[in-house]
Amino acid sequence: MSQNNPAVASDKQGLSVPKYLIMAILTLFSIGPQYFLNLSYTVNQVLIQNRFDASTQSLLLPSIISNLAFGLGVPIGPMLTKKYGVRKAYLTFVLVFLAGSIINVFSENVAFLSLGRLIQGLSSGMLFLTIIPAALISFPNKIRNFFLVLAIGGLFGSTAIGAFLGAVSLSMDNWRWVFVLGILASLVCLFIGYKVLPAHDPSQQEERPVDKKSIFILSLIMILLVYPLYELRYEGFASIQVWPFLLATAGLVVIFVLVDLAAENPLVPLKSLLAVKPVAGTIMAIGGHMAYILAIAGINGVMQNVQNASYTTLSYFYLYFFVGVLISAFATTFLYDKFGPGYLGAIGSLLIVIVGFSWVNVSADTSLVSLYVHIMLFGMGVSMALVSGALGAALAGDLHQASMRSISLHSIRNLLGAIIAPVIGWFVVRQNAIYYEDFRGQISSVDPQVKLQLSEMIKRYMGMGMSQADAKTSAVTAVVAGAKKASILHAYHNLFFLLGILGVIMLIASLSKAWSGKNRILVQKEEVQEEAEPQEERKMLPAPQTEETSI
Repeated sequence: MSQNNPAVASDKQGLSVPKYLIMAILTLFSIGPQYFLNLSYTVNQVLIQNRFDASTQSLLLPSIISNLAFGLGVPIGPMLTKKYGVRKAYLTFVLVFLAGSIINVFSENVAFLSLGRLIQGLSSGMLFLTIIPAALISFPNKIRNFFLVLAIGGLFGSTAIGAFLGAVSLSMDNWRWVFVLGILASLVCLFIGYKVLPAHDPSQQEERPVDKKSIFILSLIMILLVYPLYELRYEGFASIQVWPFLLATAGLVVIFVLVDLAAENPLVPLKSLLAVKPVAGTIMAIGGHMAYILAIAGINGVMQNVQNASYTTLSYFYLYFFVGVLISAFATTFLYDKFGPGYLGAIGSLLIVIVGFSWVNVSADTSLVSLYVHIMLFGMGVSMALVSGALGAALAGDLHQASMRSISLHSIRNLLGAIIAPVIGWFVVRQNAIYYEDFRGQISSVDPQVKLQLSEMIKRYMGMGMSQADAKTSAVTAVVAGAKKASILHAYHNLFFLLGILGVIMLIASLSKAWSGKNRILVQKEEVQEEAEPQEERKMLPAPQTEETSI
């Protein structure tokens, strides 16, 4: 954690609100909008598609660009913050995000929407590690564990709120107001940030050379990934429009890693993660991120394509997800120092395993109550495992390198997250096609069961007054529709099986983290025995020096 972050404006200026609450507001209102916009876009994408009269594939572009831009901004943000200070960097990044939100509100085609999402993704990525470390240090020692309420309930909860807002926008048949919320949040951040964030002290400026070579290579990687990820869903890995670009990207990644390892001040300090505890925490955090993307993509598809859930049902469904996140937030807050990130991650991973393998059997007949319970349990598990892993990795070892470990972990996590989402889309489309062809083969070969089903359906339709020809057409149409629903359901089942396997991997990493030794606690004890044996001491974060300790 950087110890030279400036403090919030003092009480001499008439400020009566605690510093940590102000920093929590600045964190939540600057990063939260990116999270809820991402998931709301996933849910209400059909509205935007209809408004722009665009293809399904073209609507992938804004999401891909936004996620890649966020991943690019994560390591760049701390570098600019160290150079220009928290105040100047924060206000600039928020202003840029505001510009992106305005573009999105008034966009009339996919190109402008993509531009707005690019700007939002890059600016929010730079904000991520600009404001979060400052928010953590702003919490006084005695309540520092409540930072987890912000990290889990606030930031992770924003994703759940985003899904809820997406469902609400479907019922309203209007999507632009969601981006208006982003504008309002930015204005709040600009006003409060301008009032309370202190000016940069040049004497605390870190004179470190900017790793321009790494920035250029990483930017090139992100740019090069856009086209193949856009084409992947429908073209597949074997397409000439996909694999050459991915191969070139892989080569650039190797070059980036070599340059990064040789740099004196690397953009993404990968070496900082090379230890058992940071590696285990990184696997927990990245696994949680992947599990979240897998689960939301799959269960949202089941709710809309298989369950044919109403907009109201979708709203309630994602509200239960949010409830699960809130439960996790308070449970982790009070149990983190007692159990440590490893055991908390194990609990969260176990919940993911249970939900993943339970959803392998989900169908159109699965009760909504069970789905509500499952999504609530998943919200508890994934948020607990992800945040415990991320915080446990950052605080594992020398505190002077905590920010370096955070930069590396979150850079890797967001890059892989940006890549995995289109891969999941390709996987579902491919599995759906395979299963549908199998069903078609059974129908074309006049399987006895299919033939009997058709005969019964024809009789039923004729009993409803249809002619024999119309009844036969309706029966065949119904069988085909059933085959389509069954094939997509099988594809989602395979996705959920992968979710369960991923949960097992996270569980192993969490237990490795738990068994690797004691972890640094968030709230240090009031009385510390200075002469205690070194092996009996618990590692702790440094306590604030005074009431006005810098953040």
